[in-house]
Amino acid sequence: MNKKIIIPVLAVFTVLMFGVCFWSIYSDIHFENQVTEREDAVKARLKQIRDAEDNYRRVYRHYCGDIDSLIDFVKNEKSIKDTQPDRELTDDEYDQLGKEIASEGNYTEDEIKRMIPERAVKKGILHIDTIWEAVAEMIGISDADSLKLVPVGKEGATISLRKNDVFDLKTGEVTTLVEFRASLEDYLDGLEKKRVDNYKSDLVALGRQQQGLWANVDSVDHDKDEWIGLRMGDLFDASNKMAGNWNN
Repeated sequence: MNKKIIIPVLAVFTVLMFGVCFWSIYSDIHFENQVTEREDAVKARLKQIRDAEDNYRRVYRHYCGDIDSLIDFVKNEKSIKDTQPDRELTDDEYDQLGKEIASEGNYTEDEIKRMIPERAVKKGILHIDTIWEAVAEMIGISDADSLKLVPVGKEGATISLRKNDVFDLKTGEVTTLVEFRASLEDYLDGLEKKRVDNYKSDLVALGRQQQGLWANVDSVDHDKDEWIGLRMGDLFDASNKMAGNWNN
């Protein structure tokens, strides 16, 4: 073939191959960025629910197991923002309480300082004033109804809030544990399906299911569904303390 023809053909082929490689790399990076943005939005929503649950527990001494009831709480109720003594101790009161605590054990100076206010309240020398604030303001949300919605992806998709009442053999009390979660298929809805499927497969292949992203059996509802996504809380582990199932 004539060199005058071969060289332009090779040049065009090279440019096309470069374009294909560039587009492939760009598409991968763009997809990863979209996933990160959507996951960050979901995590922020789950953290708002966690904050609402923390305030609910502060008021009612247990977590709320129903998303609509939690939303109603955020809309209409107040929570404890802070507590503070009604006055300061006099020097004589402070010294007397310090000596009393010191005589009871081998406490350090710092320990005694921390114990003095508690002792003063216990003895009725000080009284605690409770400062209340609207829950919506405390958690920084203007539209409480949005708490139940997955903020990105499938329109109208909701966050699942479930509870499990666990009997504590040591205390003889029932503890309400909660878990709230958003499905990956909901918050990644609208992205390229093949890439989403590959992303899900990668999570499983990398063993991310052991970190809580993958649930094979829903023991509370006894349905053997397979689920993957982002969640906070744990229906069976009270020590979880509303931690998320992601790494950061």
